[in-house]
Amino acid sequence: MITVVVSIYKVERYLNKCIESLLNQNYKDFEIILVDDGSPDKCPVMCDEWGKRDPRIRVFHKENGGLSSARNCGIEHAKGEFIIFPDPDDWVEPDYLERIFSLREEYDADLSICGHYYGENINNKNAQLSILNTEKALEQLMMPRAFCGYAWNKLYSIDIIRKNNLRFDTELGMVQDLHFNVRYFQFCKKIVYDPKPLYHYVIDSGGVTSRHTALTPRKISGLKTYEKIAEITHVNYPYIESIAYASLCNMCLEDIYIYYKSGVKSKEIIDLLRNNFCKHRKIFYKSKAYTKRDKRFSSFVVLHPRVYYYVRRLYWRVIILLNQKTGK
Repeated sequence: MITVVVSIYKVERYLNKCIESLLNQNYKDFEIILVDDGSPDKCPVMCDEWGKRDPRIRVFHKENGGLSSARNCGIEHAKGEFIIFPDPDDWVEPDYLERIFSLREEYDADLSICGHYYGENINNKNAQLSILNTEKALEQLMMPRAFCGYAWNKLYSIDIIRKNNLRFDTELGMVQDLHFNVRYFQFCKKIVYDPKPLYHYVIDSGGVTSRHTALTPRKISGLKTYEKIAEITHVNYPYIESIAYASLCNMCLEDIYIYYKSGVKSKEIIDLLRNNFCKHRKIFYKSKAYTKRDKRFSSFVVLHPRVYYYVRRLYWRVIILLNQKTGK
């Protein structure tokens, strides 16, 4: 049986569609655990109503503790052999569970991964079905445009999770999925990835899982996540450590741009972002995951982060004007 854990906070607009898509699965041997993470809107009542309507749904209410805490609650109460974590503001295709489960069975894998839509677009649409060992899977996991570090397109073994005491880190506010996956992958001998898109990621839903938010302490906490990933891969997977630091630099660049665009004024924040980038920038310059343009722009951060922001903004304004003139 598969346990489907949905962590819920302030998503009343999207929740019904998410649950309906999960109940409408071709694969029937599953349970749904709805974890109300102290949501202040109508979500708690909606969860209880769904629990009364379908015996496959169990509902747990808890004080707000964040996404990691809610998912850990689901792990503790799971009855299935396998577990997956769709977000409450997204929805899935009818063969979501069927395909991701059959991949595990067909290839005798420790983890199976499906493709997804990012808004209206298919992510990684030119990819092929692949069977990966631990190191290759970790490399793909860390790349920004591969099968990504999310928990909602991966079917995990409860046995591996519990035997190795794996949980989502409640100290992390961003990229906690990736941190969990890096630890889980290290206990896998074989991982199978089918890029067929079965999961619909909704952009800018405004829910707790949304990554398209203003520059907040929670968003900046993603730097700590990459530092932790670098630490746990340092000995056995030094190449993955370097990717983690390159990703940290990229997050610094994105946050610096958001910092100036949103009008935030905090010397502590901008110094933190600049210092973290400068500390690991040589690794970023060597990384194959980022373009030469990204690296050229990033050199302005060393001069001054504000210069980086204006150069990057000017570049994209010029590109937009040129496209308008050429009708692209």
